[in-house]
Amino acid sequence: MQYAKKKFGQNFISDKNLIKKIIDILDQESNQLVIEIGPGKGALTKELVNRYKKVIAIEIDRDMEDILKSEVNSTKLELIIKDCLEVDFNELIENNSFKKVSIISNTPYYITSEIIFRTLNISKKLDKAIFMVQKEVAQRICAKANENNYNNLSIAVQLYSEIKYEFTVNKNMFKPIPKVDSSIISLKFNDTNLKKLNDDDLKFVSFVRKLFNNKRKTILNNLASFTNNKEDALKILNEVNIKESLRPENINLDEYIKIYNEVKKC
Repeated sequence: MQYAKKKFGQNFISDKNLIKKIIDILDQESNQLVIEIGPGKGALTKELVNRYKKVIAIEIDRDMEDILKSEVNSTKLELIIKDCLEVDFNELIENNSFKKVSIISNTPYYITSEIIFRTLNISKKLDKAIFMVQKEVAQRICAKANENNYNNLSIAVQLYSEIKYEFTVNKNMFKPIPKVDSSIISLKFNDTNLKKLNDDDLKFVSFVRKLFNNKRKTILNNLASFTNNKEDALKILNEVNIKESLRPENINLDEYIKIYNEVKKC
């Protein structure tokens, strides 16, 4: 029997109804590539290869290799034993000629943000992504302006996709049982907001992250730290009709895009 390893943040699921409910969120068109991050013992993988033409499963734990090969005996499966943060996803997608590509992940809690940001970086090549994350993290990602959990990750995800909080997964559904509940979130990618930035998205995400460096400061003070000139910062905010007394968590995505586009003119 293979036990979960704490260092890899492993928590296994086996409930067939839950597995089906998660995979049902994906587009059901069979002719697509599905990249699974952290397949573990293959609970999701088994159902994925039944539904889709090609599944690439990326697993960091070498002890899972033989288990996965025995549990999921399918020519549709390509197994990569490697840290997902070291995998070139662009190359992976380019080497497989599919018009539709999706990502699904029972995301290791300790690298959730890194995986999501890496996914956003290749969003133009993706149709959808499904993540299982800690409930608290899901609430943060799905948060809107003026909500307590709202931060730069919330904005980044909204920039690239239509984000949806799908449902909560009780911690008792896992083995071993984690300390907190999890949530399923879905990201449906589109370029609606990217067009407003003229594809300057990576610089925009970095810009917003800097404005959230000190959430307790006003947007004026944070922007002044970026421009190195308080008068310029005030002029920019006046130009886009945003109150200088607001804080970073009070400003929505469209307003940040307006601020950024105005900054570029300076």
